[in-house]
Amino acid sequence: MRRYLSIIIASLYVTTLLTSCSSNSNQPFNQGFVPSCAGIDTSGISTDELSLDCLDGSGAINFYSIKGPMVVNIWGSWCEGCRQEMPYFVELYQNKLFKNGEIKLLGVDIEESSRQVGVSFIKAYGMSWPHLEDLEGKTKILFGPGAPVTWFIDKDGKVVNKHIGAYTDREQLFTQVEKAFGVKL
Repeated sequence: MRRYLSIIIASLYVTTLLTSCSSNSNQPFNQGFVPSCAGIDTSGISTDELSLDCLDGSGAINFYSIKGPMVVNIWGSWCEGCRQEMPYFVELYQNKLFKNGEIKLLGVDIEESSRQVGVSFIKAYGMSWPHLEDLEGKTKILFGPGAPVTWFIDKDGKVVNKHIGAYTDREQLFTQVEKAFGVKL
């Protein structure tokens, strides 16, 4: 009897140890990070200039020199629609066409009070693709006044489609990517 009792106590002890090492369910499983903008193709030639800083602090690029194929999502942490649609972009970025670089994803964080606010949002929502930032609102002339906005840029740097407002479901975003680039996700 005593032996069985010690086995039960030992089992409870091991179970307690194992469950105390598990992750906190309140934390996102896939914490995001801010990668370098080095993978953004800026070989396009343009007489227009719109210099935006990379959110990772590595430098700036001319938005008009970007070539795709690329999905560009304009967002802000203050934007309710951006928070609602971001899980769809996180899932999109997991697709093999994005992971192997055949299609790129670029975020543009607009009108934050500081760089750190944008970085915190990226980490909280599990984002892991490059981002530019516009703290001053100078992209309003290009993207319009507000967020979210999504652009689809082809391999020559031409905007082939735009979506204004939040995506309401996964299929809406994925279908638009497929149509814009002639791919199957």
